[in-house]
Amino acid sequence: MSTNPRSIGLLIFLFLGSALVTLTVKSSNWHSLVPNGPAGNGAYSPNRVASPKVAYATFLAANTNPDRKETDAESEAIADEDDGYYLSTRVLAYQLLHSRSAGTNTSTPFIVVCTEDVSKRKRARLAKDAAIIKIVDRIEAEWVHPNNARWADMLAKLRLFAMTEWNKILFIDADHLVTAPLDGVFYDEATLTQSTLANPHALRDNEAPLPGTYMLAAHGDVFGYEHPFPPEVGDGVADYFNAGFFVFTPSRALFQHYLSLLRLPGRFDPGFPEQNLLNYAHRRDGNLPWKPLWYGWNVNWPTERDWRGGARSFHAKYWDGDPSHDPFLKSLWSEQRAEMEGFYRGRDGGRA
Repeated sequence: MSTNPRSIGLLIFLFLGSALVTLTVKSSNWHSLVPNGPAGNGAYSPNRVASPKVAYATFLAANTNPDRKETDAESEAIADEDDGYYLSTRVLAYQLLHSRSAGTNTSTPFIVVCTEDVSKRKRARLAKDAAIIKIVDRIEAEWVHPNNARWADMLAKLRLFAMTEWNKILFIDADHLVTAPLDGVFYDEATLTQSTLANPHALRDNEAPLPGTYMLAAHGDVFGYEHPFPPEVGDGVADYFNAGFFVFTPSRALFQHYLSLLRLPGRFDPGFPEQNLLNYAHRRDGNLPWKPLWYGWNVNWPTERDWRGGARSFHAKYWDGDPSHDPFLKSLWSEQRAEMEGFYRGRDGGRA
């Protein structure tokens, strides 16, 4: 039986057309869900269609500056360099929002949670820098006495857990150097929603009920500069995490659970108030265990070796004179600060 050449041609045409449509649909769906890496820096592209409700956040309190002033007029007379945390918050805002090398490529907003005694001038400047300013009340408990007076208001940052308008928040302490985009942290496997466990041995009397689901992901602390990078197998999954960098899903039930712990004297070591509360609530043998993030998102006790290994953010107070800080990373932070000042002078007509 002879075959009509026109029929064969029509079948080939239909097959190729179907394949092209399938490829287009798959490509469209993939790019709507997964951030692309633009040429040059392996970061993420703004071309992504779907975007969850996510945000970066940090915390600023007035009493982190030992020489704080109580009024806006007095605050005006203090050089910003004398309030390292405020200065570092501005640098962090620049790095996350505006830096061409480290800034967000998915328009992720940056929240600065402030106590009300942070001066209006500083709040206004941070808002001009494009930060979202949230004024929150302090959280206090008579039995909680931090090891350092400048940590007196740190429990207030727990109020971020009540901001349920966000699906995920990356909390990052102000004292950070960021050298590459962090948008991908919200897609880290550790940030998937977890079901609360039901281990009866982990339940404690007088604590508020646990939520049905939760999410908190962080890094195990390395407790010193002498650490391998990348971490060796088993490292980075320590029982104790540093609360200077963690991702979480806000939950009012979880927030109420935290508050109930503050009504139980001695339930956790108050020396590092919010960090030890979170480590207790999310202990690895409890019903809300924290999950480990990819090691490259952040390093505590950072060195140049970590940067050369591909780490993206580094936790240290690079504005102060601590000689233990890595000089190479400190120079990068100083460059970011100078870049920030130049950016705002250009944008604001001479004022940085």
